[in-house]
Amino acid sequence: MATELITRALTKAPPPVPPGARKLRIFDTRLRGFIMEVRASGQITFWLRYADDRGRAREVRLGRLGDITLDQARQKGEQLRAAVTLGGDPGGERDRRRAVPTLAEFVEQKYLPQIRDTLRAAWDYEAMCRKRILPALGRKPLDRVEPGEVAEFRRRLLAEGLSNPRVNRHLAVLRRIFTLALRWGAYEGRNPAERPGMLPERHREEFLSDAEHIRLLAVLAEEPDRVAAEAIHLLALTGARKSEVLRARWEHVDLGRRVLTVPLAKHGERRHIPLSDAALALLSSLRRVPGNPFVFPSARRRGQPMESVRGAWGRAKAAAGLSPTLRLHDLRHSFASALANRGHSLFEVGRILGHKQVATTSRYAHLSQERLVEAANAVGRIGQPAPRTDDASPETA
Repeated sequence: MATELITRALTKAPPPVPPGARKLRIFDTRLRGFIMEVRASGQITFWLRYADDRGRAREVRLGRLGDITLDQARQKGEQLRAAVTLGGDPGGERDRRRAVPTLAEFVEQKYLPQIRDTLRAAWDYEAMCRKRILPALGRKPLDRVEPGEVAEFRRRLLAEGLSNPRVNRHLAVLRRIFTLALRWGAYEGRNPAERPGMLPERHREEFLSDAEHIRLLAVLAEEPDRVAAEAIHLLALTGARKSEVLRARWEHVDLGRRVLTVPLAKHGERRHIPLSDAALALLSSLRRVPGNPFVFPSARRRGQPMESVRGAWGRAKAAAGLSPTLRLHDLRHSFASALANRGHSLFEVGRILGHKQVATTSRYAHLSQERLVEAANAVGRIGQPAPRTDDASPETA
């Protein structure tokens, strides 16, 4: 290690690197910690050495001669030395920036493992990440993603032809990724997807009337695929999600307590589906397949649940004269609607359906026109004379 005043003349004619050494470092006598490093190749690089607030030696690379001049390197060194005096840590800041993972690294190492352990629908979130989110933004460090890039990502999704609800699901996942990254200290800054520009959604409103419900049950009784028909029947009787019924195991059915337990529901929690008399009778009538733990076993794969009820559902809709656009999930809507129209509160409906928020239940619980008219009549009768009882006569009234 040599010590002398670093000048332009010294940079033009630096001392030779000692034999067998890779470099020679010269410490400036004017600016404390300012270093000129000479390589055997003749390349010169400027550095600043300082001690952080814990007394640890740190160095910051100022630049290579040719990219910057000696005067520029010295000026930058003076600025950093002043920052250190005021309590800064330029090297620490540099290390923190370098330690910030890319979006892809964070998703693979932190986000996906977390949701696999807590969310039943983790496969869908993972598919959104791998197919669209990571190809678009995955290479960028978390602290380098800008709100404008999130807006551009949304534009690409729309250009691809995705529906508004599906675009919103992608944006919600992206927002959640950055929320967790900030919470877990992966980077410092703001969430660029905090306000991603959610698109308006028009929620479907298809519900079975009582007459349609009766026709559907009659058709299901004649459906040749008995396992699929019974699964659809249970969906209509419980308002459960398709996966909750198709993946139900006998060990989770308690006929005595009249409950079907879902160990891992949509929101990552256990939930209990109450069984009505009709649902109880249906489950009691089902035949258990030896060696298969599932209530609705697959006809093709030993020990596995049935894969789909699509064929039976299509035939049932046609035979019952139902709307071709009616989805299997609309049986859940119809179940909630039937409960609400029979006077059950949104709280009760939400508890049965396993909703976290009443706002979600309110979308499902469609009130019939007759019930709305009945409610309106309650106000229309204000100030009207009460109807006479049957035993009242004109003479006694």
